This record gives sequence, structure tokens and C-alpha cells, in this order.
Amino acid sequence: MILSIISILIEMVGVLIISKYGVPNKRLYDSVTLNSTLDKKESTKIFVMSQYGLILLVIGFSLQLFSLTLAVL
Repeated sequence: MILSIISILIEMVGVLIISKYGVPNKRLYDSVTLNSTLDKKESTKIFVMSQYGLILLVIGFSLQLFSLTLAVL
């Protein structure tokens, strides 16, 4: 039960990060850096944070599957 709650919180943080920075897309990142007014540091931060958001979503989903497996057993 507690593991399920923790995984939902992790997923919520991941969704918030993705909603702020967008979905990581390497092709979009390359084209944005070519035509962007952002400096290199800021565009890299946006790309890395969006990847962290996606990683948090995957970790939260995996923890939910694991907690569901434990609940069934």
C-alpha cells in the first residue's frame, strides 16, 4: 500500500516536470537549438529536465506494477 502511494507521488512529480519542460525529443531539441534565442545552457537544462520527468514516470509505473504483484501474492 505504501509502495503504491510512493509510486503515485513519483509519477505526479514526473508529470509536473513534463508539463513544465515538455516531452524529450532529440530531433526537436536539435532544431530548437539551431533557431533558438535561448542560450546553450538553458536549452540543455530544458532537455535534461524533460528526460528526468520521463524517467520518473517510468520508475513510478514500475513501482506500481511491483506493488500490484506483491499485493496479489
